[in-house]
Amino acid sequence: EPPTGTLGRTMTDNPHRLPRTARPTRYDLVLEPDLDAAAFRGTVDIAVDVLEPVSELVLNAAELDVRSVSIDGAGECAIDVDEELERLTLTPPSRLEPGAHRVTLEFTGTLNDKLRGWYRSTYKDASGAEQVIATSQMQATDCRRAFPCWDEPEFKAVFAVTLRVREGLLAISNGPEVERHGGGTGTVTIRFADTMPMSTYLVAFVVGPLEATKPVDVDGTPLRVVHVPGKDHLTAYGLEVGAFALRWFEDYYGIPYPSDKVDLVALPDFAAGAMENLGCITFRENVLLVDPATSTQQEEQLVADVVSHELAHMWFGDLVTMRWWNGIWLNEAFATFMEVAACDAFRPAWKRWETFSLDRTAAFEVDSLAATRPVEFEVVSPADADGMFDVLTYEKGGSLLRMLEQYLGEERFREGIRHYLQMHSYGNTETGDLWDAIESVTGDPVRRIMDSWIWQGGFPLVSATLAGDEVVLRQRRFRFSADGAAGDTRWAIPVRIRQVAPDGAAQEERLLLDGESASVRLLADDAVVVVNSGGDGFFRVSYDEQLRARLTAVAQRELSTVERYNLVDDTWAAVVAGATGAASFVELARGFTEETELAVWRTLLAGLGWCDRLLDGAPRQRLQEYVRELVRPALSRLGWAPGPDDDDLTRELRGLLVRAAAVLGQDADAQARARELFEAQLTDPARVDPPLAAAAIAVAAATGGAADFERFVAKARDASNPQEQLRYLYALAEFPDAELFERVLDFALSSDVKTQNAPFLLARCIANRDHGERAWRRVRQNWDHANEAFPNNSIVRMVDPVRFLCRPEQQADVAAFFREHEIPQAAKTLQQVLERQAVNVGMRERESPALAVAFGDAADSA
Repeated sequence: EPPTGTLGRTMTDNPHRLPRTARPTRYDLVLEPDLDAAAFRGTVDIAVDVLEPVSELVLNAAELDVRSVSIDGAGECAIDVDEELERLTLTPPSRLEPGAHRVTLEFTGTLNDKLRGWYRSTYKDASGAEQVIATSQMQATDCRRAFPCWDEPEFKAVFAVTLRVREGLLAISNGPEVERHGGGTGTVTIRFADTMPMSTYLVAFVVGPLEATKPVDVDGTPLRVVHVPGKDHLTAYGLEVGAFALRWFEDYYGIPYPSDKVDLVALPDFAAGAMENLGCITFRENVLLVDPATSTQQEEQLVADVVSHELAHMWFGDLVTMRWWNGIWLNEAFATFMEVAACDAFRPAWKRWETFSLDRTAAFEVDSLAATRPVEFEVVSPADADGMFDVLTYEKGGSLLRMLEQYLGEERFREGIRHYLQMHSYGNTETGDLWDAIESVTGDPVRRIMDSWIWQGGFPLVSATLAGDEVVLRQRRFRFSADGAAGDTRWAIPVRIRQVAPDGAAQEERLLLDGESASVRLLADDAVVVVNSGGDGFFRVSYDEQLRARLTAVAQRELSTVERYNLVDDTWAAVVAGATGAASFVELARGFTEETELAVWRTLLAGLGWCDRLLDGAPRQRLQEYVRELVRPALSRLGWAPGPDDDDLTRELRGLLVRAAAVLGQDADAQARARELFEAQLTDPARVDPPLAAAAIAVAAATGGAADFERFVAKARDASNPQEQLRYLYALAEFPDAELFERVLDFALSSDVKTQNAPFLLARCIANRDHGERAWRRVRQNWDHANEAFPNNSIVRMVDPVRFLCRPEQQADVAAFFREHEIPQAAKTLQQVLERQAVNVGMRERESPALAVAFGDAADSA
């Protein structure tokens, strides 16, 4: 394991880390924002324990003007600012002896437009006037932009916040309001309750013309939603999810909620999805405010997921916190795991663990690259910490915890989690502390298993081969590209294997495949063998021809939804890796006309969507015909209108199939019917089932003209709720006409689109099958503007779809650009994007001719 420092009496040699010679215990902070001037001023009084004699104190500050400093009341203190390292060094006239000291600083700062630190968010009120909110986002290392502090997770302290604000504004922070008094000058001073000892990245304050719902009492904890005026009617669902999740987590963890209140705060501008500030959780509007009457299951699930994710952090992250940013993966992975578990309990009919398969696939995609990284790695600088917030931290990490939970059993896993939280409450931990806690409760070799997954990148392919009366399992690393030897990488793989004999007899066993191979005796000569039973293991499976034939013959009858999903998903991954042909995938998909589950259809259509990118001309038209034939029976079974007994996932599947038929299959009848639905939902949204309305919007864009474009832009500017706005905004990227597409790019780069959304619209434009190169050229030309205007964390997400530009000359152009233009906050992720583009170029060159022949032959012989 890489070494990480503890708060002992040693000095770290990392210039981005603070000395361990002193530590803060309490901050008394007073802040006064000026919303009109986009500025603030403040004072902070910090109680500091000095651990050994020192001649200076070193803390963090960035983009602040520190006006005065005193230590223990003495004002003649020298100040040195290192802007590059974001450090503030205070040198008192004489040495500080071990013991308690007080540091008082006065400072001013700017409410920035970069959505980090204490920043400015805006909205238009009912009269069209711009209103300003001062709000905060401190993770990972931006608390130093709001006030001078020891800005590392290990330096936990109590925060006592006081805000001096203009009368009539709502002001909130981590703790509940405990006192207020007027200032006599149109201002009011509001003091908030002390927090528990916590890390700086969890500090929050929000001030602005906002409203709050009446609090809901959740077993003694008041829960509110805070929002801009006029959106109260969109808060009920978030409150329902929040109350459910809060109760569910108190039960799961066996520990009461560790603070006094919960405010869920919907913000017009927010760089991330949401942030787990203790008691004052901040969100993008579309992941908190929703109208269930017009929202799709996916849109509602997103709210349930994100609210649950952030509330899970109140214990796992806020109460118990990683020691340094190398451990952020565990925070986020665990909250990802818990969001799905809580959402599954909240709406069991959504089958959330089935749809989690899509998240696991997203992690596989990156982890199949040579440029992947270990889940945990050494973090040196703030840019390294920013780079941790990726698919490997969230989706791979969450998948590994699910695999461990299913291997150990849900109750034993939960007992281990409870033990860990009780042992380390209010403290800081390393990853191994969790494995040790679970191992001490279960007796299983948890650390040995998990170390093999956490400290090395990649994942295994488990091959299953018949050998007499046994099935032999072997492991090797799965990679999309054969470049670079896989070496002797080994994992301790928790494998669950199910066998079903022809007479119906079945058995399941678990084994730990921690060597190169292992064998399992067959239940019967022609038993169906399912490796990765349940589908929760973080590995792909390759069956020999005989075992695969047995599986596919009974897939609909004997395989669970996740197992069928994995069968399809593993096959497409084999196509990308060159281990099988795209034509074989198409043939496999042909056997799924009877499929009824949403998750399986999603992975089928994802693979066929790639096939569509590999073909042109007549073969592509034949692929479209094939898609129509594949989708039509399923769509006919469901019908075009929801039935009284349809559950949420059935309604969602109908929308998915309509879009597949009309766009991927170019079905003229489906396009016409979708157009009718589009017009109907424009005049009366309640007339059309929300998943059908969302599909109709996508189809109308993909087949739309100039008049449609104007309507989409108008809706994107002025929709009735956040979900509707994003449907129209992101659908703009689907317009087929080149001239209109240029206008979409103009719009995306204008001030009409919020900087939190613009990078994601541009990303969708780059992903456009026919105009992606045009969009990439525009992003390239506007690179400096994008980096100046858009949030740091969105830049690499904006360019991620260059992987779809899979012609050699496009790859050369992208590679040349990024040789000259770095993304330092996401260097590893960019490396992965460029490698995946190269993999896709290879797949196109390899698969396009063969797939064209396959569709040509199919047509000629018909």
